[in-house]
Formats: sequence, structure tokens, C-alpha cells
Amino acid sequence: MSMWTPDRIPIALMPMPGEALDSWLSSYARRLRTTDRGLLHHIGLSTARVDHMLLRLTEPETHALHKSTGIPAEVLRAMTLDSYNRFAVNILPGRRQLERPPAWACRSTRTRYCPACLRENDGRGPLLWRLPWAFACTQHQLLLADFCPDCGRPPRPWKISFTGPRGIGACTRDRLDHAVKGRRRPCATDLFHAPANALPPNGLVLRAQNRVAGLLAATPDQRPGALIELKQLYALAWRVLRGLRTNRDHAPQLVHTVIDECGGTFPSSFPDGSGQSAYHLSGNSSSGSEDAASLQTHHVAAGTALAQVALRGGHPEHQRLFEWIVQSNHPSVAHDLNLGKLAIRWRDSGPDLFARVMSYQDPHTLLHNRLRYASATPTPRRPDRSRADIHRRATIIPAMLWPGWALRLLPVDHLRSQGRVFRVDAFRHGCSGLLLVPGGPADLPYVRAAPLLGNLRAARDRESVEQRVYRGMDLAPLASALAQLARALDEHGSPIDYARRRATFTETTVELNSDAYRRMVLQYGWLAGGEHRQQVMRWYLLLLLTGHSPPTPERAATRFAWSCTEFRFRAPLPLRAFLREQAEQNLAAHGIDEPVTWEPPAHWVHDVDWPGIAPEQVDAARLRAALDSSDTIAPVTEATGMTAEHLRLYFEIDDTVTGPPDQLLGKIRAPDPATRAAVLAPRRLRELYVTERKTTVEIAGMAKCAATTVRALLALDGIPLHTLSPETEPPDFLRTWLHREHVESGGR
Repeated sequence: MSMWTPDRIPIALMPMPGEALDSWLSSYARRLRTTDRGLLHHIGLSTARVDHMLLRLTEPETHALHKSTGIPAEVLRAMTLDSYNRFAVNILPGRRQLERPPAWACRSTRTRYCPACLRENDGRGPLLWRLPWAFACTQHQLLLADFCPDCGRPPRPWKISFTGPRGIGACTRDRLDHAVKGRRRPCATDLFHAPANALPPNGLVLRAQNRVAGLLAATPDQRPGALIELKQLYALAWRVLRGLRTNRDHAPQLVHTVIDECGGTFPSSFPDGSGQSAYHLSGNSSSGSEDAASLQTHHVAAGTALAQVALRGGHPEHQRLFEWIVQSNHPSVAHDLNLGKLAIRWRDSGPDLFARVMSYQDPHTLLHNRLRYASATPTPRRPDRSRADIHRRATIIPAMLWPGWALRLLPVDHLRSQGRVFRVDAFRHGCSGLLLVPGGPADLPYVRAAPLLGNLRAARDRESVEQRVYRGMDLAPLASALAQLARALDEHGSPIDYARRRATFTETTVELNSDAYRRMVLQYGWLAGGEHRQQVMRWYLLLLLTGHSPPTPERAATRFAWSCTEFRFRAPLPLRAFLREQAEQNLAAHGIDEPVTWEPPAHWVHDVDWPGIAPEQVDAARLRAALDSSDTIAPVTEATGMTAEHLRLYFEIDDTVTGPPDQLLGKIRAPDPATRAAVLAPRRLRELYVTERKTTVEIAGMAKCAATTVRALLALDGIPLHTLSPETEPPDFLRTWLHREHVESGGR
């Protein structure tokens, strides 16, 4: 070699596709009848180490190799483990040293090998054998070997030295138990004929290796997705191995099938709960037995094959296998399982597998955790909302759950079967407070979050939800709906700032136009009522504005709460419309440009079997017919299948229906309320009196009311009364009356 120019070695050796750098360098050195060290010294890399170069090439090393061999720099770099960095291996930044990889606990560059491949390729091997995910040769359908069958150590089939074996495919490790004249001698065991387990051509192990090889071959832009799947496989694989140690007797038959593929026996040492193996993956095993030598390959092969089935499905036993894996990892599943601890255990498993585990454990955990991790929804996820996010969510949530959503979540059959009256307002308060739990931080639980809505009786409200309304029932629909609704609110927001409304509108600040109310009373022929009526209407007005059930005012009658409940059920439609107009005027007076009420759309939540009644499912025509034919609530509930509380909730969102009337407004004085209301409507009254020039007596005759009522309405509408001059001809009705009384009767 001393006569060769240092610029280019005249004898060339091209790398094999996918070959490892050290395999190529050693084969090149043999071709040149030198050693690895001799070759590096000749090309100007005397201080370089092959094991370091295998991890990552420096720029001087890349330049020297390219200049001497003609191999392109990008090809040289692809032959190093740096091409798999932060994907299948982890190399310390700024150093050429391996740290714990994303999967399996391998921190060394040792290689597995296929004896048949070594024979066919003159002792050369691919870089893939250096990766922790390599466990089978898909070409020869063999399980890769880990160790030399003689010395029991990881072989170095490609490293050659002056004292090492000159032949190819031999173990170059020094024999630690033999020394000749103070010098160590190499093992020199023939690796071409090392024993290897044959794998079934269509078996699960080879399928798994093919899938893993496809993931490892991902392009740079595909690697993030591939890495997620590799992490999912690893998360399941080491739990498979733990299950083989702790729960093997209950393993599905599929597990035993894979063990048979790996040789029919399985080593007795398995990874512990942290994923670290009982055998160090550096290969420091002094055992020379074949079982001990094959330990880690068996682990990776069996674990990955079974993980592949459990993860991707398609196999008849894939769900049973998944359940066995989870049960083996959590043998003491209880109804109060801490999902927080479970989430930590599965933190590196990827979002899809994490969601699947959370869904599996969902029925066994508490409502608070089911909400926080959204485990009852189609897409469970880790909590990712800060305290600021939850505070922001609280501003767009009413203190009581929207009536339409309460209608969906309030169980119909359960309420009817109990035959009791539940505190539905407390249920709605509790549901709104629970909307602050999904995705939230651990230091902001329900009892601390609910007061953000002004709900100061959080314990009572939650008890109403879980221990009363949903007692003995499946909480999955409630947990799923609230978690999905909370996530959608974070994403889409709301047109109403309830926090501002709660701070703005109170019993003392809300305004009720007494003149407008008096006009409506006169128009419809109602009794005006007293202070009690005013308190009930102000209560309802605050309910519209704040989404909160206001407290009972001071000096209220003992029947105040009952009157409020009846008002929600029986208030006439004109009165409801009047109070909505009053709410709009209150908002405008404070410069708030928002709708009076709003509800999240139904499509924000899906895949929920509603325990209550969805508003869109209500047969409005059937409901109106039942209301028109009944004066009491019982026949209506029987005809519609809705409870009284469901009817009240529905009336809050449908302004075209209301319950049968009773004495809520006192005795109605008008003999024909509909005609009276139509004649005395503001526009019609103005038209009759101003445009058509009818007198108050004529209009009163049309409306079947007193003329004083008409004059009072004209005054409230700001319409001046007509004055008659002495020359004015009497109106037709007066002339007719005078003619009948004084002419036809003969003046009697």
C-alpha cells in the first residue's frame, strides 16, 4: 500500500445496499490485505475509531473516505446509525455515544446476525442488524442470532486485526478464559453455521418484522408517523413480556403460537415494569448456553409480533390479546382506578394507543377522571388545558347547563321509574360545573372550578348529578357528552360572555319596563298582579340573561319557588316574548351586542346514546295537540312520553308552545282574549284610531272591552285622543242609537 497515492485507492469495493459502515470497512480492509486500523491509517484517519464512525461521521472523516474511495458522502452517511438518529436510536448531541433509544433498552452498537446472510454475502451485513428492532431475517426466514454460540458474547464478525482470524464470518471476540503467553487469542468461531431458529413463512414473527422494516424505511417526512407506531408497538411489546412472566396461564392461545414460532421455549428472564430487561442489552452475559445467548432476540420477536396483532387488529384474537396485555399490566383493576397513574405508565405509547387504553379502563374509573381524560369519548386524550384555559372556558358557560342539553342528558325512564321530584336546577348547575373538568390541570378539580361559574354549592350539585339523577345508571353518556362539549367550546367559543353578564345583571340592576308590562296586561285582559308577579318575572328575566337560577329575593312569598317552576311551564307565549324583549333592551342598555340566549349546536357531540330527549326528536305537532286538548300536565306527559321537567326544559327553547293555563295570571277578564289581543295590538290600534278615525267606544266594541281600556292603551302608546267640536257630526253608532231611542220608540 505504500506505493499507492493517498488521494485514491486503486482497488475499489462498492458498499452493498443497506450495508453497515463497519461491515464495508472491514471487507475493504480484507480486500486490501490489511486491517481496519491499517486502512484508516492509510487514508489519514489514524486516530479514528470504527465504532465511533459507525455512529456518526465527522466532516473530516467523510471527506477522507470520499477522497480515498470515491464513495459519495451521502452514501457514507447512510451507512451510519446517524441516519436513524431520534428515530430508531438516540445519539447524544455533540458526542458519539448512544443513549437510551425510543424503544427497547439497547445502548450499544452490537449486532445481531443471520448466518445464512453472512454465508451468501462473504461475511458482510446490513445496518439494520444494528437496530434494536431487528429480530428476524425475512429473506431466509430465520430468527437472528444475538451471540456467538461458542463464547456466548456478541460477535464482531467484521472487525479484523493482526492478531485476529484472517477468515471471513468468524467471531473476532477475545477469549476471556484463555491466555497464551500473556496475550489474548480470538474466539474464531465460524458464524456461517451458527444455529438459528427457522420461522414459519406466513407466521406472525415474520409479518411483524416486515412491518417494522417498512416503518424503519420511512422517508424523513414520514418518520414522525412511523415513530408513533413504533412507540405503540414497543409500549405493547414489553407489556406482553411482563404478562408472560406474571399472567402466562391466562394468555390467549395466540401467545403460545408465537412462542412456538420462536422455538417452542422461552427464556425465563423478562423485562420489568420500566421496560428495562433483566439481561443488560450490552450483552455482558457470561453464560454460554444457547438459550441465554438468544434471550433478547426472543424478547423482541415475540413482543413485537404480539404487539403488532394487538395494535393493528385484523386477527380474530386481537381484542382478547389487547385485554390480556392491559390486564397483565394492571392486575388489580378497581372501580376507583387512578387514571393519572395509568396515563403516566402509558405516556410514551402514542395518542391512538393511549386513547384505546383509556377507553378500555373508562368504565372502571370515577366520573371526574373520565371527564379529565375524556375517556368515555371516541377520542380520549391527555389533559392539555392550563388554568387560564379553564378560566376562559368558564366565561362562556352558563351557571346552569343549557336547557336543550339538559333535556338530552336528563334520563327519562329513570326519572319516571323513581316517581320522585329531583332538584333539576341542581343537576343543571352540577353539569355546568363538570364542563370545567375535561382536559384541566390536576390542581383545578371540580370543587375549585365550579365557583368560577358562581356555583357555590358544588358538592350538592355534583351529588345531584351522580347520586340522585344518575344513581345506579351508566355515566358514560354524560361523561362523553360533557367532555366533547367542553372540547368543542374551547375550539369554537360562544357568542355570549356569561362572566360579564353574571357581573352586570343582578336583582338590583336588571330593568323591567312597567309601562310596557301594563300595556300588555291591558291588551290581553290580564290582571296586573302585585309584587309577587313582579318578582317572578324578574327572576325569569335574570334566568334569560345570566343562565343562572337567581336566589329567592327578600320578602318573597313562601310559594315563590313553586311559582317560578309553574312560570317555566305555563307562562303564556306573549308574556315569554315580552320578557325576551326586555332582556334585549337590558343588553342594549349596557352596550352588549349578544343574542339573549344561545346553545351549542347538536353536531358538536356525537356517538352518544342520549338518556333524555334530544330537542330535534320532539314531535312538535303531537305536543301541540296534547296541549290543546288538556288543562293539566298529566295527559300531556302521557301522550308525549316526556316528564314534566322535560316539558319545562323544552318550553325554554321552543317559543311556539307553552303549558295549559291556570291561575298563574289570575282570572282572565276578557270573554274573547284572542280577538281582544289582536284588536289592541299597537300597530292595529294605531291604524284603527289614527288612520280609520274610529272612536275609543267603537274600538272597545270591536275588542269587547271598556273604552277606558282603549284610552289607557292610547296614552301608553303616545297617541293623543281626538277632540270633538260642536260642529262635528256625531259618529254613526251614536246617530243610530239616538234614532232608535228617540225616533223609533216615539220618544218614550
